[in-house]
Amino acid sequence: MKLSIIIPYHDEGLEFISTTINSIKNTIDVEPYEIFVIDDFSKKPLEKIHGINIIRHKENLGVGAAFDTGAKLARSENLFLIGSDIRFEKNNWASQIVQEIENYPKAFTCTSCVALTAEKMNISERRLINVANGATILIFHDKKSNPKKEESFRGIIEAQWLPHLKNRDVDSYEIPCILGAAYGVKKEWYKYVDGWTGHKKWGTLEPYISMKSWFFGGSCRTAPRIETGHIFKPQGTHGTSQETLLYNKMMIATLLFDDYDRIISFL
Repeated sequence: MKLSIIIPYHDEGLEFISTTINSIKNTIDVEPYEIFVIDDFSKKPLEKIHGINIIRHKENLGVGAAFDTGAKLARSENLFLIGSDIRFEKNNWASQIVQEIENYPKAFTCTSCVALTAEKMNISERRLINVANGATILIFHDKKSNPKKEESFRGIIEAQWLPHLKNRDVDSYEIPCILGAAYGVKKEWYKYVDGWTGHKKWGTLEPYISMKSWFFGGSCRTAPRIETGHIFKPQGTHGTSQETLLYNKMMIATLLFDDYDRIISFL
């Protein structure tokens, strides 16, 4: 098995996830591959889709837990973790991400993220307007570091997009934090950092896994030549309470920082 693709799903609808799957099938350039869709306890269970492995959680555990479920079942050593809202073109994205995974077996690698909306879905056009490559992590958020956001606990341990590249025809390179909902990683490294264990529901996903990859002796990277489209919706389907977001941030702070009390005090 050359590549295992894992997609969390929660009430996006059969038509939407089928479009995602068809986008993969119509553009993928590696064989053999497999697709896992992890139904994270949707209100309406996801129906069978020919050729797709559908696994349903018995309760709503969240995006990170869905990735963890898929990673355990994957038959390939090469994992590609994507959101249900990712779209593809015929640009050799699959063979390129496999090569990146094999070249950097102790890294999480994100693709170029081409921003799409429901009204603007043409990747070829959008790639000329709005593309991002990874993020940095705001440990302490304030108006100086990110003036567009209100000051609150939501801005602590939060990913912020890096400045846009002028030239994306470059080799992959290290970044502080993955972002963009399309990530390649070796299964062995995913297991080594213990995936998203401890994370609940949604929120602060990328800072958590990125810091674990760095702190465990690996890295995070972006591969600018590998472009995927990401549909940014006004509101996602993964509803998350303020209490859950706060829990995730406190869990990450106490788990990964020796001086966690300064962050918790700030929260």
